[in-house]
Amino acid sequence: MASKGGSLGWALLTGRDTDLEPPSAWWRGPAWVKVVLTTAALLVTVGLTYGSWARYLGGGSVPLIFFLLLLQLTPPLLVLRFPLTAVRMAAVGMVSSIIAILFPAPYALFGPTLSEWPLQVQVLPYLPVLAMTLARTKSGQGWGISVIAIALATAVGIVQIPRTGTKTLVWSLVVVAVTIVAGYGMQQRRRALEQADEAERTTVEERAKRTSLQERALIARELHDIIGHHLSLIALRTDSARYRVPDVSEAAQEEFRALGVAAREALDEARRLVGVLRDTDAEPEHEPQPGLSEVPSLIDGCRASGIEIRAEISGGDVPAMTGLAAYRILQEALSNAARHSPGSTVDVEVRRAPGGLTVLVENGPPSRPAAPTGGDGTGLAGIAERVTLIGGTCETGPREDGGFRVAVTLEITGEA
Repeated sequence: MASKGGSLGWALLTGRDTDLEPPSAWWRGPAWVKVVLTTAALLVTVGLTYGSWARYLGGGSVPLIFFLLLLQLTPPLLVLRFPLTAVRMAAVGMVSSIIAILFPAPYALFGPTLSEWPLQVQVLPYLPVLAMTLARTKSGQGWGISVIAIALATAVGIVQIPRTGTKTLVWSLVVVAVTIVAGYGMQQRRRALEQADEAERTTVEERAKRTSLQERALIARELHDIIGHHLSLIALRTDSARYRVPDVSEAAQEEFRALGVAAREALDEARRLVGVLRDTDAEPEHEPQPGLSEVPSLIDGCRASGIEIRAEISGGDVPAMTGLAAYRILQEALSNAARHSPGSTVDVEVRRAPGGLTVLVENGPPSRPAAPTGGDGTGLAGIAERVTLIGGTCETGPREDGGFRVAVTLEITGEA
């Protein structure tokens, strides 16, 4: 609301039921229990109200009694779907009851200590209507409703002063004040629950997003390992073909050189694609993953491309995740050796030890200049991330003689 006056006008005239927040799911038990309790409360209210007003107004006021009864019972039935309408009808009912209390029967059937009962019974159903409506108000809306409730409570106390003194006035204000506080308490609880739900949804979305990013990063590493390795071997084989294949014509050598350039360009494009994949929601298809059993084929493929490799493989059976990590680490280390140290000898050792799998790849300094490359360090970072995922240790770095060393120990769960 723009102002307190605006809030009062909104509550009396301009406000709509749809301006309020939706109701909270306050009932969590069986529906039939709610129906039984509601029906019982309405029957008790009808009995008390009719009997009180009949004794106070006399038997000749039956139409007025039923009118007051209608105004009393309708607001609680409307408050869930039409809260503001229920509050306004409750206000009309209170004003009607205050007027009716001024005209008792000529021969009052109540004793002096019970003369205020008709109005008290009339007020009771309006209290939950007030609290439930305040619980659904937005910022600034509840002020006008509270003012109306306090004004009516004051009027109730004033008309009862001739019979009960100021007692009814005090208690009316106390009861309404407690009801308003309860309504605002329910409002704060509803907002707290909404904020908690929103926070939970945000947490779930962030967790899903983080999982998606981790999965894409893993896929990107797999893509880098697969494409980078094979394209590197293609470039290396085309560059070294004129040395390995005898009697190669000039035209064939030129073709090999062109193929090598194309392979390196494709490798650079693949690296850029990996970068894009890490920042988008693309979901590439998964392929069957290799393990230690494919390591000999990997080494043979590298040897066929002209890399001199001395290998000792004794991995044995390891978990699939460990085997995949070892294969990818070897693949990346061999690709790095081929790119950065062409012509050097590469020593490969895969050894199974208690509680771990050791992967060691070392190469000497290059014997000829390395071809230009746009490597961004993703491969070594991928090795480190795989070790972090599996558990173990990772050491990578240059050797004193100008070569390079990759030493990894992967943990094998369940072994001492």
